[in-house]
Amino acid sequence: MLRYAFRLHRWGMIGYGVVLFAGVYAQAAAYSQVAGTTVASRAAFAHAMGLTESQLSFFLPLPYRIDTLAGYVQWRAYGWLSVALMIWAIAAAAGAVRGNEDRQLVDYWLSAGVSRLRLVVSRLAAFALAALVVVVAGGLGALIGAASSAPLDLGRLAGQSLALWVLAVAFFALCCLIAQFTASTRGAQAAGAAVLVVLYLLDVLARTQTSFDGLSWVSPFRWYDATNVLGPGGHLSGPGLLLCAAVILVAGGLAALAFRRRDLRGPLFGRPAAEVRSRGRKPSPLLSWPLARLLYRQRWILAGWTLGIAVMAVLMVSIAPGSIDSLINLPGMRALLTHGQGGDPYRAFIASYWFGLAPLLLAALAVHLVSTWSADDTEGILGSELSTPRHRWAVVLERGLLAVVGIAVAVAVGSLLAAVTAAGIGHTLDPAGVLRASWLLVPFALTFAAVGAAGGAFWPRAVVGVLGVVAFFSFLVWQLAPLMKWPSSIANLSVFQLYGSPLLSGVFWNGLWAMLAIVLAGFGLAAIQMQRREVDQ
Repeated sequence: MLRYAFRLHRWGMIGYGVVLFAGVYAQAAAYSQVAGTTVASRAAFAHAMGLTESQLSFFLPLPYRIDTLAGYVQWRAYGWLSVALMIWAIAAAAGAVRGNEDRQLVDYWLSAGVSRLRLVVSRLAAFALAALVVVVAGGLGALIGAASSAPLDLGRLAGQSLALWVLAVAFFALCCLIAQFTASTRGAQAAGAAVLVVLYLLDVLARTQTSFDGLSWVSPFRWYDATNVLGPGGHLSGPGLLLCAAVILVAGGLAALAFRRRDLRGPLFGRPAAEVRSRGRKPSPLLSWPLARLLYRQRWILAGWTLGIAVMAVLMVSIAPGSIDSLINLPGMRALLTHGQGGDPYRAFIASYWFGLAPLLLAALAVHLVSTWSADDTEGILGSELSTPRHRWAVVLERGLLAVVGIAVAVAVGSLLAAVTAAGIGHTLDPAGVLRASWLLVPFALTFAAVGAAGGAFWPRAVVGVLGVVAFFSFLVWQLAPLMKWPSSIANLSVFQLYGSPLLSGVFWNGLWAMLAIVLAGFGLAAIQMQRREVDQ
């Protein structure tokens, strides 16, 4: 049972293992480029980062000894890994609890005599083994990336990896418990994400506001941040490890009890069937259109992403003055912010950080849309739609149009709020430049949706993980190319590079044609493959 449960995590383990290895390696290898090679330059870098800690606290823990390579790797590399593994734990737990029930695998195991307690224990143990492989991959990336400048202490790296591993397993145990209260895979993902995001925000608030310090200790993120053993003079937080271990035992035990009490494919607390009420009016004629029905079914997903992008637009633009004032005297950081183009540093910051972060958020939105298409396929929804009957190519077309509408709305709201916020802090953006940077985001995000549509037509169960890895590496290449002085032939392999920096330098036309070619080829290939293959295969 353990072997099979471990095998179910193989795609996540491979994908996140590659992500952690490459991400940590890149940060360790780039330290000399960012902070310099002398003691004085690294001290100046650490001082500047200390001045921006309140602005960066939404994304990273407070810096500790970042005048050293080990401290920088702990802050800049291991600081964001808790969020990355949170995303994996949410998806893995929902799939292990609800996905396997939807595929009727749990029916087979129970009929074969496997106890429900053994199923829960096997799930926890399998994810723990998979998470261990992923965390070790990240540690190897740190060792190899730092080897050329300042080798890391192996014992301290092991301590940091231990804290990260225990945190990941705690996330999974919590999400397994939460999944017992929902009735679908999507519901389990949404509920798990909501709980963990709230816990994350508690930790974020406590980083700069001491009034939240006591409350933040209910958050596993705070327990992880308490460990700074990788940096010189840091320590491994014993209470943090014990609290994570307690969450694993308690949440795992409660999940086992809840699983014993509920019915398969049903929530722990089922509601009585609601009475059928007659409608006082006819449904909207718009719902007779397949695209309108698809938009209506995905309305909460699109609304949630639009809201999140809007919040990030306001946040990233509003922190521009404080961040630039503290970084302006660092030549290396100035080059990083402006991508070597110079000009107004405030405008460059907004272009680099908001119109640099917006593509990443939209790529994540595209991956989420692809995951819903994959779920429709594997859960039998696509088969039901095709039985109406309908043309298979029309399904692919409707998915593409849904992506266009959803991405365009999110881009419009985010860019409008970014421009309004910039004007509010006294740095008016060029309207033509904002419009140019905004509309190019639509074909950019469609590139990932098209690749996902094509991949989902061949491998619906694996496409989300593979597409996530592709998006991460594309972003990583774009970030590191100017720092590491890579040739344009390598930099242009990134879709982010194809998007360019239109707010500062105009449209990169060759990149636009390449993105449009990928969009047409991806959705075209998806339509052709949809005609040929068996649904749910």
